[in-house]
Amino acid sequence: MDNLEMKDRIAHIIRAKNLTAAEFALRLGIQPSNISHLLSGRNNPSLDFVKKLKETFPEYNLDWIIFGSGPVTVSEPFVESTPVRQLPSEEVQKKKDELLQDESLFSQHENVDLTLKRLASSTDSVLKQIILVYSDNTFELFFPR
Repeated sequence: MDNLEMKDRIAHIIRAKNLTAAEFALRLGIQPSNISHLLSGRNNPSLDFVKKLKETFPEYNLDWIIFGSGPVTVSEPFVESTPVRQLPSEEVQKKKDELLQDESLFSQHENVDLTLKRLASSTDSVLKQIILVYSDNTFELFFPR
């Protein structure tokens, strides 16, 4: 069973479809504030919302949307996901520092390397989260303080 809450699975769909919350709401025919309330955990999704979600994005498995069980989409085989582990903020900072010091990490992708260094040194940008996605479709989330 997936340890994500339903609001996290909704957020996953929004990210996977490369939509903003407002664009997602427009596609479902609901108010953007409703999506904001769902994603913040203030409100739980209604049956009507789940029906609209399934009608709009039929490729997503209803059991996964509601319960977090089974495959994410109806076309992929079921693979039990591994629990997401959140590292303590000190470990996150240490790993971030190690990655930024490793010049070979992005040697094949100079533009990515330059962008990451620019973001890391910018005083206007604040790191919000890091998502590592593995080839077996599991992922880990890291949240700095």
